[in-house]
Amino acid sequence: MRRYFNTEGCCRPGIHYMVRLDERLDEIKRLYVDRGKYFVINRGRQYGKTTTLRELAEYLKNDYAVLSMDFQALGTDNFADGPTFVTSFIEYLEEIYARKEGLRNDMCTEAYQELLSLKSREKAGLDKLFRGLSRMCETAKKPVVLIIDEVDGASNNQIFIDFLAQLRRYYLDRDSSPTFHSVILAGVYDIKNLKLKIRRDDEHQYNSPWNIAARFNMEMSFSADQIARMLQEYEDDQSTGMDVKAMASCIYEYTSGYPYLVSALCKFLDEDIPERDGFADCGDIWTEEGVREAVKILLNENIPLFGSMVRQLDLYPELKDVLKQILYEGQRIAFSPDTKSINIGLMFGFLKENEGQIVIANRIFEMRLMNLFISEESVQSDVFKQGQSDTNQFIRNGWLDMDRVLEKFVELFKDSLQENS
Repeated sequence: MRRYFNTEGCCRPGIHYMVRLDERLDEIKRLYVDRGKYFVINRGRQYGKTTTLRELAEYLKNDYAVLSMDFQALGTDNFADGPTFVTSFIEYLEEIYARKEGLRNDMCTEAYQELLSLKSREKAGLDKLFRGLSRMCETAKKPVVLIIDEVDGASNNQIFIDFLAQLRRYYLDRDSSPTFHSVILAGVYDIKNLKLKIRRDDEHQYNSPWNIAARFNMEMSFSADQIARMLQEYEDDQSTGMDVKAMASCIYEYTSGYPYLVSALCKFLDEDIPERDGFADCGDIWTEEGVREAVKILLNENIPLFGSMVRQLDLYPELKDVLKQILYEGQRIAFSPDTKSINIGLMFGFLKENEGQIVIANRIFEMRLMNLFISEESVQSDVFKQGQSDTNQFIRNGWLDMDRVLEKFVELFKDSLQENS
């Protein structure tokens, strides 16, 4: 099967053109997992978190027993109370065991069966679940790593906060109570902001239920060199004649390496641009002009990433104000992670720090946001509507009518003199 650029879900090396993650996985293993760190990978929507976690689970399996979960598999009802969550968690664990022979071989059968027995007990709470998990970690043949993706799906629920508190308790007591060697959580929201979704009063906003988490500052956007290596694989297969290095730099210029945006532009170049006028062959497509055409397509697409952006701006008007200040007024805003609006913009991936200043994360976001703000202004502003109406009177047969421009100028000038007299 011909490989293709993927924008729908997790990427897989065998069927998709993708940036190779080997160096990143090795760094995560050495700097975080091998050192027994508990940490959070929080990045914007469609930033490659799930792909990275799946590749990481595979990368770690020779040295660790990896328990990889996705909390999207658990519905809201599963977080109704402690006993319900415990049963749901164990049933999910059973599903994983059924699929992962290597994990079954790494675990002690007796300890696993003891954990399963909690399902038959009434009102088995988190304390009993963690005692069972502790026993399982103690008897495993390899250190156990817990990976949980999409923690955002659980963050509206107090029971998840309690789950984090238990992880923290066992981490602090790990010398005497066996527990997970390393824990990795992934989602958009930073752990310290989870309570924003439960309680919004100032007293509880930043009380972290998991303040043991190590700072994860690894770059997850793609560099121009990484994009070039991906394009080289495509070029080896398709022989387009493109200048790989120049194309990678051009794509990076628009995306700043945001993983979804990189894949989307490449996908449009591969699948959509060949159907358009002026792009007769591959030599015309994989050029700067082709990238500009792909950007036009992307900006007109109703994709989930842009939909999420609009929703977040509605939820956080203070963030919207900051974006308008940067785009409309050209303000230079100093970087401060303690400023709530800036912190939220960084978390969602809309903003980034550059030489001590806050800037829009990439050119595509700049253009999409500007289009949104202008559209909103045209709908809501009477002044804008009047300006649009006035503009029409100066155009005649597609040309600027300079006589009419001068007449209007004289008219406005006289009105101004009368008002000031």
